[in-house]
Amino acid sequence: MTQINIPSFSQAQVEQRTGLSREVLRKWELRYGFPLPQRGHRGQRHYDGAATRKLELISRLLKMGWRVSKLVGLPVDALQALLDDGQAHATPTPPSALVLAQATLTLLERLQPGQPPAAAPLFLQSQLQQHGLNDFVAYLMPAFNLAVGRAWQAQRVSVAAEHHYTATLRQLVLRALPEPSLNIQPPRVLLATPPGELHNLALLALHAQLGLQGAHCLDLDCQVPAPEVLRMVHDFQIRVVAISASASMPSAALAQYTGDLRRALPEACALWLGGQGFAAWAPPQSPNCTVFNDTSQAVGHWLRLARTSRVKN
Repeated sequence: MTQINIPSFSQAQVEQRTGLSREVLRKWELRYGFPLPQRGHRGQRHYDGAATRKLELISRLLKMGWRVSKLVGLPVDALQALLDDGQAHATPTPPSALVLAQATLTLLERLQPGQPPAAAPLFLQSQLQQHGLNDFVAYLMPAFNLAVGRAWQAQRVSVAAEHHYTATLRQLVLRALPEPSLNIQPPRVLLATPPGELHNLALLALHAQLGLQGAHCLDLDCQVPAPEVLRMVHDFQIRVVAISASASMPSAALAQYTGDLRRALPEACALWLGGQGFAAWAPPQSPNCTVFNDTSQAVGHWLRLARTSRVKN
């Protein structure tokens, strides 16, 4: 009987990691001779780490238009190179202004008094399924966040409804994130907001987009003091610290916070700043400190860092 090596993954685990059904895996096994599962003592299928990593890469390339017959015979390094090249030349097509406006209007209607409690969650879930996680967090979430925030300020959405929206959105996105991958790529990213900042939906979007690219993100959530950020950078070998701040944060507090980080962060660690708070303040930039206007810019920058890291290694 074949001995199952460690790490090995059950068929269900591989399905979760790759999005490939067991029917597809068995079809490929018969047609291409890949993946070849090992067998447990009861005959159940298991896949070793190398096969699972290759399946993850193939799954992502299929979504970019590649055919499986062109991919199954390639080694992992070649698959990764194809993925890098495709990401570098990708031209995303955001939803039209009309689609965004209609979706935003529907969401605000679902948050009004008299609507069933599940109305907004079900609508958000349908939008996530329709557009996919990456486009949902890159395009719909910013539009939704802005509309809900403005409606709350104008007292057209209650505080309870705004909290309901935020909690639902966070739950849906975190649940949709891919399982921890064998194809984790450096650099590792730490996510946080400064003390006094309770809004972190922008970091949630960044977390999701980076996770889909194979990044390892350490989310410290809200109101993290600078000394704690610095300790985590040291303990977990962080190479990117991403800080988000809304327009409600005073510029003086942001200047103090980012100044403390810039003076103490290792030279090899980049500081990324985002959100309306930093956009309004316009902090001085440097090679290791960058202000991003949106999460897609940050993801593109991370992909370039990841490619550089692979070349060095």
